[in-house]
Parts: sequence; C-alpha cells; structure tokens
Amino acid sequence: MHEQTTSSIWKGRIDHETDPMHFRNFQVVEHVHKDNPVFCDVGILGYAVDQGVELNQGRIGSSTGPNAIRQKFANMSYIDKTIADFGNVSTREDSVEDVQKEFAKIMKATYDFSDIHFLLGGGHDISYAHYLGLKAIYPDKRIGVINIDAHFDLRTSREANSGTGFKQILDDDKDVGYLVLGIQPSGNTKHLFEVAKATNTEYVLATDINACAKGAIDHFVKEYDIIMLTICLDVLDAGFAPGVSAPCSFGLSPYQVDAMIQHIMQFNKTKHISIAEMNPKYDIDGRTAKLVAHLMYNITNRNANMI
Repeated sequence: MHEQTTSSIWKGRIDHETDPMHFRNFQVVEHVHKDNPVFCDVGILGYAVDQGVELNQGRIGSSTGPNAIRQKFANMSYIDKTIADFGNVSTREDSVEDVQKEFAKIMKATYDFSDIHFLLGGGHDISYAHYLGLKAIYPDKRIGVINIDAHFDLRTSREANSGTGFKQILDDDKDVGYLVLGIQPSGNTKHLFEVAKATNTEYVLATDINACAKGAIDHFVKEYDIIMLTICLDVLDAGFAPGVSAPCSFGLSPYQVDAMIQHIMQFNKTKHISIAEMNPKYDIDGRTAKLVAHLMYNITNRNANMI
C-alpha cells in the first residue's frame, strides 16, 4: 500500500521565511504523488515495512524508520538541492514479496524525477525491492550489488524476510555480483560463509575495512554498469547506531561508512541508495536517525549524480 507523507513530518527551526540562505530542508520539500511526479534533485521513497524483520526473528519497529529519518533530515540546512518526498510503501496483510514488487513499481515510476534517489527502510528486505526496481529501470545493464553490512543476508527461507534478500537476488540473476563491506564473523555462521563462497560473494571483514575496502570497491565496481548501493545500519557500532534490529558491539564508525559511500559514489554508477534497519523504537535521543540524515546530507552535498 502506498501512502503520501504529510507536512507534519517535515518541520523544524525557521530562521527566515523568505531568504534561502537561512532555509532548512523542510522549507523546500515537495510532497509529490507517484502518478504525477515533478523533477527534483533529491527523491525520497520509504519502505515502511518490518514484517520481514519479524519473519527473520528480529526486533520489530523499523516500519516507522523512514519517517524518523525524514524528521531529522528535515531540519538540516538547505544546500540548494530541491527535494521530492514520494511517500511510503507499507503493508497490512500483503506478503513481503507483494510489498517488494509494489515498491519496485513505484521506484521505477519516480526514478527519472530525481538525480539521487534515497530508499529508506524499514527492514533489509528492501534490498530485493531495490533490485527489482533497478532491473525494471535498467533491464540490459549489468548490476553489481555493494552492501555495507555486518551480515551476508544470504539465508534461504520459504518466505522472503530481512535475511534472504541477497540470496533472492543471486538466485534471480547469475550475472549479478555481490560485495559486502563490514562483515562480522560473530554474526554469520560457518554455513553462511560457505554460501558466500558458493555464490562467489566478495567481502571485507569489519576489522579489515581501513586496509582493504577501497581496493575491494575499485576492483568490483569496474566490472558493472550499475552499482546498487545498500546500507544496513547494523554495520555501525551500537554506540553510534543503537536504533537497529541487531545492534553491533564492534561495529564501524560513521566516518568509515561515510568514506566508503563517498568512494563508491565517485564512479557515477549509483543513483539509488537504500538504507535499512532504522528502528526508532530502540533509538536513543534520535541518534541513529540523525546519523542517517547526516549520511544523506553528505551524499547530497557531494554528488551531482546522473546516470
């Protein structure tokens, strides 16, 4: 089910009513319907779904994640980029698979109306929805998936959930490549490492990020036309990102994650970025949501991206 967001989510401090030099994002955002989109520099589409997290035996609450992120992004300073809010896709009785397909359709309907497309979760089952959208938009392009994540998410299950998305992608398309940055051995069973090996999944352990991430990205990106970038917030240390389904005690810093994103974006093969597992129920003082908003701000500020 698709729902428009309301202006009550986009609010903040007003320093001046008319001078853009004083503006914050909430003063310029446009609420755009998927059937009548207008072009903006930045587009935001929410995946307000935590059913996949529940099926994966995680902590529910991420369905409110997209709006929590919007609220923090709203009050950040305006940097001369127009913003379109395309609303949220949510679920009532539909299966995760049905919601993923609906999200992909809306992603395709709105992709041409922004230079950078933020896809906000919600559970990391957004990954398969993100992939379906890319395949619909770029049917003849080779897609490489880069997942900044503590987990492989290569599980097999009768029902799609937040831990199966990348196995679904690899099963669907043998030409897709998969690189995971930030893997925590303690959070992935030996079986999952075997699945990673069997599927030719490339990965960098969290302990090796500083030494190896840049080289792994360089080697991987050159092989593909389109890079699907997805970020699971549980890759971050719990001190920075407590508001996630599976908090990480030895996770990455925001600076490490931001540096990897910046490096990936420099190749101009990434327009759509999904950010998953934002769970306001367990956040502290909005810390995690504000971190995500800062990542979005940095991406928006650095990139005039066009594919």
